[in-house]
Amino acid sequence: MMNMIVSLMAAGAKKRFSREEYRQIREEANALFQKLTEENKDLPKALKKHTGTNIFPAIAVYKTLLAHGMTTEDAANVIRGFFYKICKIMFRPASWCQHIAGNYHRYPAGMVKHSLRDFSPEAGFEYRMPKKIDPAVARFDIVACPYHAMCEKYDCLELNPAFCDSDDAKYGNLHKNLKWARKSTIGHGAPCCDFRIIDVSRCPDYEEEM
Repeated sequence: MMNMIVSLMAAGAKKRFSREEYRQIREEANALFQKLTEENKDLPKALKKHTGTNIFPAIAVYKTLLAHGMTTEDAANVIRGFFYKICKIMFRPASWCQHIAGNYHRYPAGMVKHSLRDFSPEAGFEYRMPKKIDPAVARFDIVACPYHAMCEKYDCLELNPAFCDSDDAKYGNLHKNLKWARKSTIGHGAPCCDFRIIDVSRCPDYEEEM
């Protein structure tokens, strides 16, 4: 059975190939996705939520596109474009919500809570939290990431930034008073992902203290 996410990702490259070759790409990417899933069937349940919907479909489509002659840059951009578009659509309701009755004031504190739930240590994420918590600032570092780990395992670290960049679509336009201030990611070669969202209406002159 064709995996829907694999199919949707591969569609980003449809115009670059003949109808027959595109059909082959979909089939080969789907077969590779199934292979990756089977090889990693004993992963923790929390990690499978990421590998099943994001990591393995992306690796499968990316490697298949390379096998059909795409450059690493173009193939990675197909994956990047998919995640950017999906994240922008999925986070549109979250953006609308921030404009109701000052909800944006609560977003930084809520982001930390939701990150620890959805990107949990059980899934392979390791956090470095600040000693001082400010409810107006979401601030934490991710020092280990399963997206990076899986890209390294399957020799495609150049794909890793495509996952990271989708966060700009998620957090970059939530509200005029919520500043998305991440400067680095593991996928882009830094030692950590420094997640920061600042409520500038309460912290207009925010300076970081560790």
